[in-house]
Amino acid sequence: MNNQLLSLYSSKWDKLCPAIKLINEDDSLEIKPTNPLLVFVDKEEEYLNADIRVIIYGQETNGWFGGFNTDINFILDCYNKFYNSGKCWNYGGQFWNGFRKFWTMLEEKFPNKKIRYIWDNIVKIGKSDGKGFPPDYIYEVERNHFSIIKDELKILKPNIVLFFTGPNYDRFIADNFGQLSYTALSSFNSRQLAKISLSGTDFAFRTYHPNYLWRNDIDSFFRVILNEIKF
Repeated sequence: MNNQLLSLYSSKWDKLCPAIKLINEDDSLEIKPTNPLLVFVDKEEEYLNADIRVIIYGQETNGWFGGFNTDINFILDCYNKFYNSGKCWNYGGQFWNGFRKFWTMLEEKFPNKKIRYIWDNIVKIGKSDGKGFPPDYIYEVERNHFSIIKDELKILKPNIVLFFTGPNYDRFIADNFGQLSYTALSSFNSRQLAKISLSGTDFAFRTYHPNYLWRNDIDSFFRVILNEIKF
């Protein structure tokens, strides 16, 4: 699985690097790109043999180990050190608190299932410094030269996909997966919480970033999602 991911990333690298270099060398472009978020699966056999595999998508990284590095293995190691080693839980912030909350509630529902989780982002290349969506000139490079999210999902074969991206990022989900159907759940409207028909997984949902959820009874959102998941 990691070999498949490495092969996927490598197949795009020769075109991505020159495009990023042009941005970095253009003094008129103040905001520079960070490293792309490259997934590395810890304990591959455990993940492959899990009863439930989960991918949770955030929006984009806010500076991911500095400016763009041309060494794929360095970037994979960044993911491994931050997420797989558990440093992410010390990072703080509402995203990781929300991730942990969903993790806990899912395992409480399925105490006899082996569950494994992957963290990913719907926008792969953020800013080298600062928060928020990157400028269009960075996102266009990603779309033109590093459109790999759909292929990642095929490799990772999740049973559950949860987008913590909010409705304003639906256009970026569509950039990767095409136009999808969003169905509102329970008393929520489709902007707040929606079930998605996403090929390649059993269950897919999109809701707000945990910054919003924590202010609006996060448990109520997760209970509705969990009620939809049946194995």
